[in-house]
Amino acid sequence: MKNLLAVLVLFFSLSLNAQNLSLSGTVTDAKGGEPLPGAHIQLADRDTGKPRAEVSGLDGKFRFDQMEAGDYTLKISYLGFLDFTREISLEGQSIDLGALRMEEDAVRLGEVLISEQALPAQQKGDTTEINANAFKTLPDASAEDLITKMPTVTMQNGKIQAQGEEVKQVLVDGKPFFGNDPTAALRSLPAEVVDKIQVFDQQSDQAQFTGFQDGETSKTINIITKPSMKAGQFGKIYAGYGYPDLYQAGGQVNIFKKDRRISLIGMSNNINQQNFSTEDLLGVVGGGGQRGGGGRGPGGGGPGGWGPSNDFTVSQSGGITQTHAVGVNFSDKWFKKMDVSASYFFNWSDNSLEKFTDRQFVNTGEFQELYSEEAINQSTNINHRFNGRFEYKIDSLNTLTFRPRASWQSNKGESDLFGKNLRDETTISETTNNYLADLKAVNASGTLIWQHKFAKDRRTLSSEITAGYAPKRGESFLYSQNNYFDGAPSSDTLDQFTQLESYNWNGEIDFDYTEPIGKNGMLMATYEVNWKRDDSDREAFDFLESSQSYSIPNNQLTNVFTNDYVTHQAGGGYNYRKDQWTLMLRANYQRAELVNEQTSPENLTIKRSFDDILPMAMIRYEKSRNDNFRIFYRSSTRLPSIEQMQNVLNNTNPLQLSVGNPNLVQAVQHNVFGRYSKTNTEKSTVLFLLIGGGLTDDYIGNSTFLPQSDHPIFDQYEVSPGAQISTPANLDGYRNARAMLNYGFPVKPLKLNLNFDLSGNYSRTPGLVDEVLNFANNTNGGLGLTIGSNISDKLDFSVSSRTSYNWVTNTLQTNRNSNFLSQSAQLKFNWIIWKGITFRSDVTYQYFDGLSEDFDPNYWLWNMSIGKKILKNDRGEISLSVFDLLKQNNSLSRTITEVYYEDVQTTVLQQFFMLNFVYQIRNFGQAPEPPKEEAPRHMGGPWH
Repeated sequence: MKNLLAVLVLFFSLSLNAQNLSLSGTVTDAKGGEPLPGAHIQLADRDTGKPRAEVSGLDGKFRFDQMEAGDYTLKISYLGFLDFTREISLEGQSIDLGALRMEEDAVRLGEVLISEQALPAQQKGDTTEINANAFKTLPDASAEDLITKMPTVTMQNGKIQAQGEEVKQVLVDGKPFFGNDPTAALRSLPAEVVDKIQVFDQQSDQAQFTGFQDGETSKTINIITKPSMKAGQFGKIYAGYGYPDLYQAGGQVNIFKKDRRISLIGMSNNINQQNFSTEDLLGVVGGGGQRGGGGRGPGGGGPGGWGPSNDFTVSQSGGITQTHAVGVNFSDKWFKKMDVSASYFFNWSDNSLEKFTDRQFVNTGEFQELYSEEAINQSTNINHRFNGRFEYKIDSLNTLTFRPRASWQSNKGESDLFGKNLRDETTISETTNNYLADLKAVNASGTLIWQHKFAKDRRTLSSEITAGYAPKRGESFLYSQNNYFDGAPSSDTLDQFTQLESYNWNGEIDFDYTEPIGKNGMLMATYEVNWKRDDSDREAFDFLESSQSYSIPNNQLTNVFTNDYVTHQAGGGYNYRKDQWTLMLRANYQRAELVNEQTSPENLTIKRSFDDILPMAMIRYEKSRNDNFRIFYRSSTRLPSIEQMQNVLNNTNPLQLSVGNPNLVQAVQHNVFGRYSKTNTEKSTVLFLLIGGGLTDDYIGNSTFLPQSDHPIFDQYEVSPGAQISTPANLDGYRNARAMLNYGFPVKPLKLNLNFDLSGNYSRTPGLVDEVLNFANNTNGGLGLTIGSNISDKLDFSVSSRTSYNWVTNTLQTNRNSNFLSQSAQLKFNWIIWKGITFRSDVTYQYFDGLSEDFDPNYWLWNMSIGKKILKNDRGEISLSVFDLLKQNNSLSRTITEVYYEDVQTTVLQQFFMLNFVYQIRNFGQAPEPPKEEAPRHMGGPWH
């Protein structure tokens, strides 16, 4: 035993004292001092000639580790710049070369700008870099127009997707741009300022610093601007007026000067242009008072709008919307050591929505249970959102980062609804009701990160502290007249007032320590504690005729509920990197304490504890710079939301009731996926393959009781005959799988670019129907093809097609299984014909098969405009446009759950004509001189 101990001590001592030299630096533009991401750095040993290569990161930084003392030749190359060469001697200590300034090559830059042979894409590790110069766009195109021509990038349902995943954020030259709103970011930049597009999975701050992945990633696009356009003012302003009484106005202005960049965007219209995302803290965007039956949301739980803000982008709301919105983005470098970026959004929208719903339930009986609804919703939604990032480089070994976030939302809405439950074709209950709500919510949080590098390479210590506060309050009125025909006919009237106050406090603190083991290995130790408290106080009152006031307490709808959830997590990991291989293994032990306490209408306390081992693993093989494969496995836990746990009845639709379940437990998820990327620079092809799947234990699904049921829950909550009720429940058996192939390539003789994608998805979702377990199996196959022109800056067109087929089977009522097809085809055509005359046409055909017979789902949508370029340099354009030329516009969607599937049709904007004016702002000046001292933007990870 003593000998073994001596060997271990000796091994550890050797690993701590081994000489690990490193060479690092930052590649910058000599004129403006801006970092140059994606530069190719080659380091060759002058004695042996053996080369090593790296690629500069988003902040221009590069680093070579595990260096031996000796003489080397450093060579840096970057498209449009003169090669940079320097002789370097490493003797007894690591060297930081600081800022390495590259001179622009006017001759080569000119060749790049006119060359038709520019390489469209190349792979740099896990980053796909796409050259904007290889794609032709019109002079007034936006960055969004440009990137949708690029391989593996598509537009799906109004959202940008890259490599099969939704893009969550956009960076410009490595800095945040308009927070987590990719739509606003891409539409505010003209295509002509873009030099390169980089697509990658952004890691968390701690993962980037330590080199240990934590599974927290977001699909990110980084826009690298052209060196000649990093200083100036550019953007556009526009206005239009149409018949009948329709308008739009807005603009974007970008002011770039040295490190300071200011972007302003604004819009106002009543033609459904909703180009800004909104943070929906209340879960009501899409129509005021919009309601529906069936549970409180499956999916494994989570804090919902009460946890730390997700800042997610919601899709455009249905119906017809008037919108006023402004936004500002600011980034700069202060005191040479602090990088600052911040954004603010304001959004006001008024939405009118008519909605028709057909819902078919899976059940245990011989009859078919149906629900039909017609609703008219009117809502006004106001949203403020602020995001900031302040990164301070204290010295060469310490960095402090602060990320504040704040959102405020107000929603006032009214809904008129007529719904009915049917058994086969017979109505068994119906409701006519009016619902008004006035809700407000705030979500504020701050994260402070301290990161320290020791003198020894790859030895680090870091800590992250997060705190958040999210109150919500509001009031609602419900007036409902209900008739029941299941058995003896009966009726009732509800006239109720409800007040809601909820509060969320949450906090997190974690510590991470890394230690090098030999030349290629690294150990990590981590500890983390999370705390979350939810308070919800809901009071309901019935109307008293004699006093004409809401003064009768309704105990069934009143509830005071508190939820406390505390987790302690400790663990470690090992990271190994050698040649083309990277291996990461991590495991955490988690102890969780859950306490639910109800004090009204009756006292109830539920305490639970959970012990879990949560492993994580990653293996990556990089065959070459343009060819790599990665497999990642992660396990995690999800907590039910307070709405799912609160034992209070939701009767906003008296026919489709729901109630929470305080006995819910956390769900445990296991997910694994593999990704393969290959770029052939000679053939200009890009291939991306993704395959993965997961399972969830204690999945939070729904338990639904249909009207024919005689379960005691109907008596407990006094459910009227002909109505149904559902409640969340923990269920095992959830499974999902996904595969996606994306392949992009040019057809050079025809000057076309083709994007081909093939996808498959499978989900197995458990649900209870009258206490009988049902598994809804949903299999989806998709095929997409996009053909885009690459002819000139005068003619631009694309043809795209997307086909999706769904097979839905249930273990209950197999005769109710359904299949449906969705086919969409689109032609976009933009042409500057002659002397500035423009013609634009956008035609979409949508075909559905297998949906409800009550709907007419197939339609053509044809938008067209003709215009004339005016003013100096054709900066202005006046045009006449028509929306929905054929008067067929429609909106239809299908939703599938473990208990039902439904088809929803909503009102849409119909044909209108509009006269438009657009002016392009372009004023690019000489790039400023570089500052005397360049501070790197990010310290980077230990193997950066």
